[in-house]
Amino acid sequence: MDLTEKYYWLAFDNLPGIGLGPKRIFALLEYFGNLKTAWEADKQDLLQVKGIGENTIDNFIKCRSEQDLELIPRKLEKYNIKALTFAESDYPEQLKQLKDIPLILYFKGNFDLSLFEKSIGIVGSRQPTDYAIQAIKNLSGELSEMGFTIISGMALGIDAAAHKGVLANQNGKTVGVLANGADKFIPYTNKNLYESVLEQGLLISEYKPETMPEKGYFPARNRIIAALSQAVLIGEAAVKSGALITAERALELKKPIFGLAGIPNKSNEGINFWIRKGLARLITSADDIIEELDLHLKNNINPAQQGNFLKELEIIKSAITVSSNPRPIKEKKEKINPENLGLNEQEKTIYNLLTFGEFKSIDKLFEETELSIAKINSVILTLQLKKLISRNPAGAIGLTNN
Repeated sequence: MDLTEKYYWLAFDNLPGIGLGPKRIFALLEYFGNLKTAWEADKQDLLQVKGIGENTIDNFIKCRSEQDLELIPRKLEKYNIKALTFAESDYPEQLKQLKDIPLILYFKGNFDLSLFEKSIGIVGSRQPTDYAIQAIKNLSGELSEMGFTIISGMALGIDAAAHKGVLANQNGKTVGVLANGADKFIPYTNKNLYESVLEQGLLISEYKPETMPEKGYFPARNRIIAALSQAVLIGEAAVKSGALITAERALELKKPIFGLAGIPNKSNEGINFWIRKGLARLITSADDIIEELDLHLKNNINPAQQGNFLKELEIIKSAITVSSNPRPIKEKKEKINPENLGLNEQEKTIYNLLTFGEFKSIDKLFEETELSIAKINSVILTLQLKKLISRNPAGAIGLTNN
């Protein structure tokens, strides 16, 4: 890619929240052919792009005049971070399966597409049992020796155990996917782990340097782990767990989910529920994973089987929704006018799409809005704090009846 054109990708990514998310930037790319032309286009030409309103265009024209096109490249150099845009040949094909494709991957370390050819994502509780920590270290170490790249989220608990298990193998490869800029050590207690991962692997993020984490960034980060992995292993996960969001994203991508055989306690209720419902496969060793993964790959070739799998997933999700709301609503609660709730426009958008007794997945909300998944998750958090919405065990969103 021409360096000048790359500046414009970085410039679009550096715009403040004016409504030009990835969906609309891809629309600009499709219409103009490149982002340099899109950046320099006048208002009349921009108005021809479907799905972008006049207010957004006016905000864009104002903001672009204030942008320094070389600011982000200077920051990249400062922190020794490199950027890979969607338009470049080294961009991972696995991420193109996502509905909300990251425009840019920022990374530190040794980037190589072969890292994702044979990979397992491992995620789980930030406060796991000692048993789970040791089991995950052992499993990730064994899988690493078998040639698998281990991908996780650099968080405390299961994530850290997964990375550490690989680092014990001198030739092991691990990838940390971050919910903040790749220059940040968050949590700070994992600083030594970050530095060790950089020696043997890779740190990647869809967020530009100096970006601090927000609540909505963690679920967004999880979709990248799911997409880059051939399968996902859940160490331990409670009913309401970010790890299960990763599992759901992987399941939607028709990838197998494995659940570590663990102690039947509250911290493990979530993955145990998935195992009981047939969403995840119970494993006790690395050999179990290899056997199941090989079986899955052999049986996942037939398109008709894939269609049946997606249909089965919807049935199981419906069962989860019913099980999380065992008592029928006797009286339908009247929906409050959003104008009376003090919501901003994005909060009103999500609120207006929800009804009582019906749950919608994050991806469904993404399809029905022009908001990014990161922004949707951020809005959902705000609405949860206002006690207007709730999640069911599958992570779907509905209006609260409290």
